[in-house]
Amino acid sequence: MPKPATRSESVSDSAEGLGGVTAATDIADMVNDACQKAVDVLRSELLKMFSDIISRVETVERHLESMQQRLVTLEGNGTGTGMDSTQPQLVNELSMELEAVRAETRETLLVSNDNEQYSRRNNVRLCGLKPEASEDCRAAAVRFIKNTLHVPSVSEADIDVAHMTAGSVQSTASQQKRPTMLVRFCRRDARDLVIRSRRILKGTHFAVTEDLTMLNVKTMNRLRNHEQVRSTWSWNGKIFAILSNGKKALVRPFQPIDELLRS
Repeated sequence: MPKPATRSESVSDSAEGLGGVTAATDIADMVNDACQKAVDVLRSELLKMFSDIISRVETVERHLESMQQRLVTLEGNGTGTGMDSTQPQLVNELSMELEAVRAETRETLLVSNDNEQYSRRNNVRLCGLKPEASEDCRAAAVRFIKNTLHVPSVSEADIDVAHMTAGSVQSTASQQKRPTMLVRFCRRDARDLVIRSRRILKGTHFAVTEDLTMLNVKTMNRLRNHEQVRSTWSWNGKIFAILSNGKKALVRPFQPIDELLRS
């Protein structure tokens, strides 16, 4: 017949169980701290990269402005007093250098844009959503995701931060007048699940959009207003369009629509 456990043995077993729970909690906290530190380091490196790129762009712009002034001066001299034999060649060289600097500036902006968009990869904008009285933004976002988007697997633990913004410049004119909440998820798969569920919002006053950079927003607006573009959308920070010829195209900032139609 098995001997019944004494009180001291029961207390010991309970302590061991609590110790296991405490150890698991400590490990989870350590993992979370390590992940947060890694995110902070990545954010710091990206900010430094952006600062370096901005500095380079400003230098190139100053060089560009100086060359434009020199070119205008030379052209003015040619019109008023006549150019010597070397000035036309110099004007041509300056024009070529000017185009090279413009191309370099554009390429630098593209690199900066890609890095900034990558830093927003876990973000979404919830247009038309506003917290209720005494409700914080994280709770409001989860309520909207569960009840309106019908995604029950997302909880507050999946959201890193949520806050209201002044407005969404990347939405249509009617959407810009609505309240907009910026939500940053801890994991990209949770964010992608929300993005994929946004079709259910068609015909409502709500909208779910990616958190695009200003340059990508301008690209989207340029496509929307172009007569040769039927529709446009974004996915993971990349801009796509259906052209008038029925072709689906990946569109980069500054890329001419005519070039896409010819390719």
